[in-house]
Amino acid sequence: MSNPSADAVPLPERMTWDELNALPDEQAARIELVKGRPVWVRTGPPEHQRFATRVRNALEVCARESMRERLGDCWQVDTETNVFLSPAKDDFLTPDFMLYHCPDEPWTPIFAPDVLIVGEVLSPSNHIRQMLAKQARYADAGISEYWEVILDRAGRRIDTVLTYALSTPGGLPEGVTPLRPQQYALVGEWSPDVHPAIELTYPFPIVLNWTDLEY
Repeated sequence: MSNPSADAVPLPERMTWDELNALPDEQAARIELVKGRPVWVRTGPPEHQRFATRVRNALEVCARESMRERLGDCWQVDTETNVFLSPAKDDFLTPDFMLYHCPDEPWTPIFAPDVLIVGEVLSPSNHIRQMLAKQARYADAGISEYWEVILDRAGRRIDTVLTYALSTPGGLPEGVTPLRPQQYALVGEWSPDVHPAIELTYPFPIVLNWTDLEY
């Protein structure tokens, strides 16, 4: 992944959503707000975007099948779409792919309570600390599931898909309080060398065939 250009405009300590939108598009697209604090985000290489799109397309096929069978359900699956963690829109993330309830109107911002699955595509260059911080933000927002799609070193195939479900820490010793009231528990680990497909039941039957996720 590449870093933001060195000649980028210095960012203020605090910024509102309206102030972010006032920036040129090429700059605003590379900035996220963390509780009002602007931070530069990296732009992924083509391999990163390719596999995010593969997963998104495969998920959409399952979502459409579910909507045909369960009238009244409405799901949308997208890539690189902001999910707002606060009503003021001063805290948001841009997952590589996500599944959420269809909004009532077009051009509607997507807020965390409407999102069921967020996912990130990871390559060897990703920093574990940054990914854990991002995972914690999704959990704090109450998003039910978090996925990690881990690529191999060559960037030519998916090595592993990890699925996490939101949980509340329990069974701690007396007097021990969890740092975060909600966090993700690993509930699934999928590899093309071991599993014929990725099969899940939430929030509807999901079967992702590896052939649909190939380079």
